[in-house]
Amino acid sequence: MQSSLSDLLSIEHILIGLDAIDAQDAIRQLASALMKTGHVGAEFAEDVWQREQTFPTGLPTQPLPVAIPHADATHVNRSAVCVGTLNSEVKFTQMGTDGSTKLDIRLMFLLAIKEQEKQVQMIQQLMTLLQTPSLLEGLAEVETPSEALALIKTTVD
Repeated sequence: MQSSLSDLLSIEHILIGLDAIDAQDAIRQLASALMKTGHVGAEFAEDVWQREQTFPTGLPTQPLPVAIPHADATHVNRSAVCVGTLNSEVKFTQMGTDGSTKLDIRLMFLLAIKEQEKQVQMIQQLMTLLQTPSLLEGLAEVETPSEALALIKTTVD
């Protein structure tokens, strides 16, 4: 049973240097990578975007803010995590605010978790990971998916 963040990452789900026009476009691009491998259905991106409107996922982590968009398991076929770095920032609303606080995001972790009960566990693992400034800085600088994967696995394991 896959239960660690490390198990849910794969090279084809790490997108480096994306050009996104806004947060919704960034979510669509990450969801598209998950759809290509059959991990999520076609409606997943829209589910994630709708949830983002009500429950924003921007985190004011240091040294750079991160977004961890996700949705219910309705359109998830197999659990996976998709990581994306953006060439330029997109605005995400900060988690736990009234919606007026926006963060400039260049690093995203899109969660597609099939087992609802595991979603909280994955988010907790991710939150621990995101409190590692050297990881965030490193991910902002990587040039290939394999560099990103190695960096994350080294930090997690």
